Amino acid sequence: MIESTMAMPLASRLARRASRRQRGVTLIEALVALLVMSFGMLALVGLMSNLRRGADLAKQRSEAMRIARAELANLRDFSVLTSAGAPAGAKAYAGITNQAAATPVTPVDANTTYNVQRFVSAVPGGPAVQVRVSVTWNDRAGDPQFINLDTVIAGVDPLFSAALGFAPPAGPITQPSARSPLIPAGAKQLDGKISAFYPDRSSNVIWVFNNITGVITGVCINAAGTLQSALTAADVEACKNGTRAGYLLSGVIRFSNTNPPNPTAPGGTAIPLGLGIVDGSYALPRLNAQGAPVMNGGSMVLDTFTATAPTFDCFEDSPSASPSAQPFVTYNCIVYPDTTTKIWSGKLELTRISLGTTAAEYRVCRYSADYNGNGSIYTSDWKALENEEHPAVYGRVTGSLVRQNFLVVRGDLDCPTAPAVDPNNSVFADYSTVQSQPTPGP
Repeated sequence: MIESTMAMPLASRLARRASRRQRGVTLIEALVALLVMSFGMLALVGLMSNLRRGADLAKQRSEAMRIARAELANLRDFSVLTSAGAPAGAKAYAGITNQAAATPVTPVDANTTYNVQRFVSAVPGGPAVQVRVSVTWNDRAGDPQFINLDTVIAGVDPLFSAALGFAPPAGPITQPSARSPLIPAGAKQLDGKISAFYPDRSSNVIWVFNNITGVITGVCINAAGTLQSALTAADVEACKNGTRAGYLLSGVIRFSNTNPPNPTAPGGTAIPLGLGIVDGSYALPRLNAQGAPVMNGGSMVLDTFTATAPTFDCFEDSPSASPSAQPFVTYNCIVYPDTTTKIWSGKLELTRISLGTTAAEYRVCRYSADYNGNGSIYTSDWKALENEEHPAVYGRVTGSLVRQNFLVVRGDLDCPTAPAVDPNNSVFADYSTVQSQPTPGP
């Protein structure tokens, strides 16, 4: 028997209707979820595409950087300055010029072509050029990309680099045996710690140097008259550590009789003389905490500085009479600093010569210039030079000083100047001098 719907209880009919409605909602939810997933998949595909493009661009940038660096290395790899007279195929510095058009480069396994071009301009005031290497290319999407590398290439003859392969000669600048450059080149190294030196060949005085600091740690008297080359550590064992250390002060005195004087090749002959360190009051620059002069309106602030002459002992090999055939005088002084502060101050002067402004007298000039290149903050009379640069007055010296050279000229002539260092014109040393005696006026 078929039961009529109308005959069904009311609760049953309502339950059946609710069941049908629930099945319809489930279908809608599935369709909405599918739509959302579709949008997510589309976004994921876009993200994957961007990631792939980014990775590809990173690889291309790395390749472009490698190409640019290789180009710079190729430009630096010159063996001569100019091609004139050079072997066939030699790379010349003069060949580093602007590139009119870019050069295409396609590396193996690359998916694009790189265009390489260099731009060259001269650096003002020096033998050098500024170089920019530009690398351009199109990425996977066809968008233009580029990188630039900038550098400066100096026009220095590569021949000079060969000097690095040769052992330096013995001299006052570079020293053998890894000891202090303040120790005289002729000093006999006795062991790894000390060296012995005769400051005067005609005396039996021996100075013992500490190889590390260059300070004189002992003064010995060699009664046996042993030659310096034959000295041993045993000869100075008893006196190598004196009760008072001393600093070396040494240099060369040259002479010029020409008009005008020639500071580079003086050509004169030596005269009898002596040396002394004097005290007195001097105008020296006031220094700040960084050691630079205190300035006031473009001028240095000068303070009166009183120097007390230290205890010293000087040896020189000047001739006993004049005229002589000796071209120059070498001097060596030991200066004893204050026992408390370990410093000394004073002015080194030549003695036993007639000073004045006539042709029959002499004028003493000191080789002095701004050798370390910081003279822009100093006055033109070099009053504020460092002690190593041979100033008018040594102030607060804390170590040995070498190459403190003088030039003696006629009294009626001015102390000569010389060109500043200019490697382009083969000037590798500054031979400028400044008057030291008679003491110049303010």
